This record gives sequence, structure tokens and C-alpha cells, in this order.
Amino acid sequence: MQTIQNSTDLLNYLLQQAELRKDWFGFFQQRLTAISLAHDIAKCHADKMSPSEVVAYAVELNEEIYQKIVRKG
Repeated sequence: MQTIQNSTDLLNYLLQQAELRKDWFGFFQQRLTAISLAHDIAKCHADKMSPSEVVAYAVELNEEIYQKIVRKG
């Protein structure tokens, strides 16, 4: 199993998955991405957003990524 410690590791993992699998952005990859997004958003906007807002935004952003980038591509 690959250890993901930062966004560069996550991007490298997703690129590797895209080369290996047709369903490279499946549920597991989406969940990892959402967790990483939520942490990054919280670091930058903790003074403006509640934890629930951060998570909701990360989930919504992840869905947009899937629908408009992954699925269309």
C-alpha cells in the first residue's frame, strides 16, 4: 500500500491509478481526495468556515471534479 502524506503524493497516486485501472477515480480514490481537500480547505479557511461547511464544500468539489473532468474526459 502506498503512503500518502501530502497533495503531491496524492496526485502521484491518482496518476498511477489512471495508468493501471479503467475506473481509476472510484469510490476509494474519491474518498481520499475529499479527505485531502477538506484538510487543505480547513487549513486555509478555518477562520471563515465551520468544519461542516469545509466537509460539504470538499464533497461538492469532489463531485464536480468527477462529473466535469473525470467523466467528461
